[in-house]
Amino acid sequence: MFKKVLTILISSFFIGNIIAWFSGAAPIEFAKVAYSEDEREQVEFLREEIAKNRTDPDLMLELGQLFSYHNELEKAAHLLAAAHQQQPDDMLIRAAYYSNEGKRAGAMFDPAMGLYKLYRLRHAMNEVDQAGLNAGADFNVRLIRLITFSYVGEVSGHFERVFEDEAWFMELIDSEPDSLPTAIEQIVYLSLANAYWVKAGEKGEDLAVAMGYYQKAMAMAPCPVTMQASCEQLSQMAVTLGKN
Repeated sequence: MFKKVLTILISSFFIGNIIAWFSGAAPIEFAKVAYSEDEREQVEFLREEIAKNRTDPDLMLELGQLFSYHNELEKAAHLLAAAHQQQPDDMLIRAAYYSNEGKRAGAMFDPAMGLYKLYRLRHAMNEVDQAGLNAGADFNVRLIRLITFSYVGEVSGHFERVFEDEAWFMELIDSEPDSLPTAIEQIVYLSLANAYWVKAGEKGEDLAVAMGYYQKAMAMAPCPVTMQASCEQLSQMAVTLGKN
């Protein structure tokens, strides 16, 4: 159930920093993320394995997602596109490939003042959504969709899926309390907190739901390194609500 899920989670967190994407032609800068020693060893291991078997889509998926997390987008695209070409009906590969394509859309220079970036993002998000629909109850693909659309928001064209996935995950957590690792459950709560914060505007009811999810997440563990920007934003929301 959780095969490769942590890698997938990490590579999906780019969404949290791109709410204000479309400010014109200028490319969005996705700062390189430093590799840990373990990650460098993982990269070398995966490269060696791929050199032995250049047609293994699982290896290409894993290394491609690792590159995507570290914002080496073209390296990621090369591997994920190859994996997707080999296994176009694998919904996990499809979701991972188009998540990285969403990143590449933001990183491009767009002489159409952001319109083509928006087109590319929407196409990528449509593919992520379709992967989720095709995969049904597949945990990994559904998690990618929840995180992605929670942070992209309305511009994704599929923001309503967040609340379908909320119901699915809450039922899973309620019926099988030990079914999710703590780190994953915390990330689900943070994603939902952000979604309700985005949805709320000035509506107090949605802000209260956002606050509830944020407090649940923070009670479980410190904010994950990959979600610091989101946690800072949600923390400010908590401070503001506390003053009212």
